[in-house]
Amino acid sequence: MLGPVMPKRPEGTTRDAAGRPTDYTVSNARPELVTPEQVAEYARLRPSREEVREQFSFGQAYDAYLTQMQDGVRDAGDMLYIPHCLGYAPNFPTSDGHFSYEAFLLACVLFPEDLKRLFDGWGEYSRLRCEAVAKATLDHDLLRLLWIGSDLCDANGPMLSPALFRELYCPQLARALEPLKAAGIRVVWHTDANYKQLVPDLLDLGIDGFQGLYETPNGTRLEDLAMTRTRAGMPPLLFGSLSTVWVLPIKGPAGVRQEVDRCLEAVGSQGGLLLAPSSSIGPEVPAENVDALYEYATHRRGT
Repeated sequence: MLGPVMPKRPEGTTRDAAGRPTDYTVSNARPELVTPEQVAEYARLRPSREEVREQFSFGQAYDAYLTQMQDGVRDAGDMLYIPHCLGYAPNFPTSDGHFSYEAFLLACVLFPEDLKRLFDGWGEYSRLRCEAVAKATLDHDLLRLLWIGSDLCDANGPMLSPALFRELYCPQLARALEPLKAAGIRVVWHTDANYKQLVPDLLDLGIDGFQGLYETPNGTRLEDLAMTRTRAGMPPLLFGSLSTVWVLPIKGPAGVRQEVDRCLEAVGSQGGLLLAPSSSIGPEVPAENVDALYEYATHRRGT
């Protein structure tokens, strides 16, 4: 069970007028920065890498991950639980509401030196959280797999040029992954966009697999990813890839079975495929298609 968003516990939610849990958490509103100059000024005032480390509570991060894992394993029962940890990757804030897309991306181009300080802080915070994950995993013999990601691409490709991506983001991701790799933890990246240009970089940085494939003729294809190799020379772990947009809602059971065949044949005998939908299955997907996916995949596994 990959990254389920479990219901919040009553003590972690707000309450409605009748005192019932709402499943909403309280957050502080922040003004949106709408010009690249505002983003650059914000970056210049952010804590340094050293200050981020001084302010970080390792014990709190350790306990948070351990609790998430232990609660998730208990709630998942017999299913393999892989926690939702996308936010453990270094930040790339095109969708967090603090920056407009245009302002943030322009600031990266116009003020790269200022933005380096911002990325340094985000990268250090990610590194520290990954240090906590690594220690908790080793201390308690937890699953040695972490599912992370950040929105680096859209349907057309990278939001920054590959050159700027390598200058601003890659050093932070490489540093964040170090404690995970040292602990033998494999890392799967969430790729629900066109990551075709960035896949080689991500593999070189230590990413071990990909999930949430946004497959298009010019995008990230399962068949292409199956031909790649990780930094350790291994086939990547691949989660997918029956589309919840183009296959499961609109094709019948025969079409679903055809897609199962495609996914299995793309990987072949090398293994490493966790057959799954590309994203969450919504109510628009006919139950007969879900049944066809499970039953045919089970049949193929036994042949």
